[in-house]
Amino acid sequence: MAVLESDKLLLLGQSEGEIPVIMDLAYSVFGMSQFEIIQNLALPDFPFRSDLYKRSIFLDKEFDFKKNQKQPVHFGVLHSNVKYILFDHFLTKYGITKDRYITLVDPKSSISPSSSLGKGNLIQPQSTISAMCELGFGVTIKNNSAISHHAQLGDFVNINPGVTLSGFVEIGEGTEIGSGAVISNNIRIGKRSFIGAGSVVTRDIPDDVIAYGNPCKVIRKNERWDKVSAYLKTKNSSTLETNRSMNTVGKVE
Repeated sequence: MAVLESDKLLLLGQSEGEIPVIMDLAYSVFGMSQFEIIQNLALPDFPFRSDLYKRSIFLDKEFDFKKNQKQPVHFGVLHSNVKYILFDHFLTKYGITKDRYITLVDPKSSISPSSSLGKGNLIQPQSTISAMCELGFGVTIKNNSAISHHAQLGDFVNINPGVTLSGFVEIGEGTEIGSGAVISNNIRIGKRSFIGAGSVVTRDIPDDVIAYGNPCKVIRKNERWDKVSAYLKTKNSSTLETNRSMNTVGKVE
């Protein structure tokens, strides 16, 4: 079992279905049994194993980030677009950089020594990452997936259970691959796309689309990332208004 200085993990964001998975993995890898879940939006409570773990839930505006600035963090969600928003939110408001995020690799998975993992990765049981692969920040690889040699996975990529990536596959930032999909050799899948479950991908797939089938074909635009665009637009508008207000204060006419 790996060792960290703390047995407490801060989880940023909350998904009822995914928090228990992350808790179990953190316990298996680091022996962590204390979890503080920090919500950016108020969400209802959810059931968990109180005999195994101690858990507290906070809204971000109520949490003492200065007191906990040395505590390791991880995402409390797994979907790519939600991770993107959460990372930006907690970086902008509370200064939580990529270096604070720990990577969780289940002991029953196999990682090639020549491959590199990014911060904030989550690798579930029975997954294999072969030689010379590169994983970006916040990547999730779920149960029984096989990542073959020289694969490149961008930030926030989400690989669902039972996926097979052949050699020299490139997957762009924020893309999700559905359960049981098979990606052929030398394929490039663009950013922010979604590949449906069971698809067989034999040709490159562009950015920002939903594609599925055997052979896999583009079906329509991936609207899931519209929420990210709306978030960034609202954030940029707020920043612009704040800057205008600051420039106005003390201005001599």
